[in-house]
Amino acid sequence: MPITTRCGRVATRPNDSQNLMTHVSSDSTSTGNRVRSIQYLRAIAALSVVAYHASKRVEGELSETAEALFHLGHGGVDLFFVISGFIMWSIGCNAPRRPGDFLLRRAIRVVPPYWIATLGWVAIMLVAGASWIVMTPAHVVMSLFLVPHWSPTFSNTFWPVLVPGWTLLFEMYFYALFALTLLFAPQWRLMALTSLLLVMVAFGAAVPSNVAAVQAYTSPLLLEFLAGCWIAELWRRGLAGFWLGIALCGVGFLVLIFLSPLAVPDETSWGRPLTFGLAGALIVAGSVALERFLPDLVWLEKLGDASYAIYLFHMFIVVILQNIWTALSIGTSGWSSAVFIAGCCVLASGLGLVLFAYVERPLQRWFLRRAAVKATRPGVATR
Repeated sequence: MPITTRCGRVATRPNDSQNLMTHVSSDSTSTGNRVRSIQYLRAIAALSVVAYHASKRVEGELSETAEALFHLGHGGVDLFFVISGFIMWSIGCNAPRRPGDFLLRRAIRVVPPYWIATLGWVAIMLVAGASWIVMTPAHVVMSLFLVPHWSPTFSNTFWPVLVPGWTLLFEMYFYALFALTLLFAPQWRLMALTSLLLVMVAFGAAVPSNVAAVQAYTSPLLLEFLAGCWIAELWRRGLAGFWLGIALCGVGFLVLIFLSPLAVPDETSWGRPLTFGLAGALIVAGSVALERFLPDLVWLEKLGDASYAIYLFHMFIVVILQNIWTALSIGTSGWSSAVFIAGCCVLASGLGLVLFAYVERPLQRWFLRRAAVKATRPGVATR
């Protein structure tokens, strides 16, 4: 039966043998269509995180204004979470009732690049003899499988070996909860997801725990994904308009600038979703409302494609460039700090574009083809 997409085009529902091959670019928000504003925001979110982490390496040399500005880069992660909810609801609201296929596609999208980045980071730290990081076998294994656990390096955090990977703990958990809602009829899915997430967060607030998994899986950060889902539903129902979009983005930036600096960017507190998360939700809502008014910026859209690779691998660039800076005795005062931060952003973007084109996308297509072949092979059970 045909499905009419948000843009009015018609896409035929894939049959069983085609299902795993659908959405080869898994972050496309509708079959055959892209939401330009979301692509742009993905690029902005990734680069804001890069700029923030680069600025921490020269923090003592920055002015108070510059430090406050780069501190806003924390919000890049929250923006990613809202975007993720938007994308998942856009591609999953009318998806077939096959949660296994959905989870397999998401794992194929997320896990291979993450494993490459994590194992690469472990190898570099071992070769460099980095004494500041503790890498026990259990820590590495649990990091690879995205199991929340207390970090032996950073106290009171459940950061994996590759620190940026902490966001994937939330991503994969959200995907698992979202997959459960696919068992419901489409008209009940959003309410089921909303109820499930609210119950989990309420449980975390009512029953404090020192267990890392409990803290992660009941964190109020989950509400940022939920906000993205509701924004996607509103957009599907006609959220659009120039002045509406400008107003929403404007309020979002005001929240980001004036309220977010007051919040401690902790993964389990309410301060982050009520500031960075609220700002991200308003900016996403405003941006999609402005969708038809946005210019076609091909370079920014390509950075949006590469945003996951940029995010995963940017610490390689930051650390290597910092060592080069130190070896050349360039220093980090004045103009050199600005050059260092800009250099990290440019090089991380370049590396991300290369990895997306020659590693991430080919791997994803290969795994999707393999999964599709196994799914259509008679008598063979798929995982």
